[in-house]
Amino acid sequence: MSSDLLEPFRPPDGLNFSPAWLAWLGDALSAADASPLPMHPADWAEALPAIVAHRLGPLLYTRLRADPTAAATGFIEALAGDFQAGALRAFYMEAELQRLLAALAGAAVPCLLLKGAALGRLAYPSPAERPVSDLDLLVPPTGLAQAARALVDLGFQLRGPLPHGPVGRGFYRYRAELAAVGRRDGNRDLLVELHWSLTELPYYMDRIDMSEVWKHARPLPALPAAQAPDPAVLLLHGCAHLALHHSRSLRLIWLVDLDRLIRPGLDWDRVVALAERWGLRLAAAASLSVAARWLATPVPAPVLGALAGARGDRAERAMWGLGDEALPGRWWRRAWATWAAFDARQRIRYAGWLG
Repeated sequence: MSSDLLEPFRPPDGLNFSPAWLAWLGDALSAADASPLPMHPADWAEALPAIVAHRLGPLLYTRLRADPTAAATGFIEALAGDFQAGALRAFYMEAELQRLLAALAGAAVPCLLLKGAALGRLAYPSPAERPVSDLDLLVPPTGLAQAARALVDLGFQLRGPLPHGPVGRGFYRYRAELAAVGRRDGNRDLLVELHWSLTELPYYMDRIDMSEVWKHARPLPALPAAQAPDPAVLLLHGCAHLALHHSRSLRLIWLVDLDRLIRPGLDWDRVVALAERWGLRLAAAASLSVAARWLATPVPAPVLGALAGARGDRAERAMWGLGDEALPGRWWRRAWATWAAFDARQRIRYAGWLG
């Protein structure tokens, strides 16, 4: 993979870890057991803000709380506050999530958990180890209006029009999420995002077959009545999230997500096949290469070789980082790149939506 694509994955200025810290974090975060770690780098206090910013505090705390070296240096004590705050928020969000799932079930709207809400229950021992700032829920487009009304009934305020009637549904044709913010005491300021696509880029909204996502959904044992996409889809979703929407604002917890999904074992043939059909080979190749380099994630070389064939794909390269929120003028770039990638029929539909 060319360095021009790997470069944006480096942590932003002010959050860089020294080589010693990065090597130690790789061992600490990817270890599947509680085996002793080498001595912690001496400058842990200087690295603490970066650890918190990359959302690694709760995970490192549970990994190190029985480590005498961490206790002796004060490192574990410094992580305890971050863990306790995360555990309290996880408890609060768990209760609200159950209310949301019950409301959607009452409205007969199917729902899958996405991102941290799913990963904290599928790839981590506890949701408290995987901090989340909001709740991401996947619903079918046909159930969006009912889901939005259910959120309003729970005291959420929509950040967009209610998708009602042809005009309302048309407004969301090439949008991929509807946000809602809690306004009651029980959910105040909680952000919930209803998704009906895995990515907000129009090119992928037309290309990704969502029926494949719903067909292979599986239950989450730790949360009755909850479901999530299967690990192969969650992995590709995580890669797309990194490469398309956060290529210049990497958080290491997102690489840990990939690592945790991979280590129990994956159907790599399915991962490669989906990545090829969905146009996500480049996103997957770059994300998995960085996880392998930084966390020693066991990605088979033939898999990386198969995915790396997308380096010359013009459309996939054009989509790289197109959803990055920090880049100025992204709406114009997105429209231009989407227009170039679409065929004639798609362009007519897209032009109508833009108008």
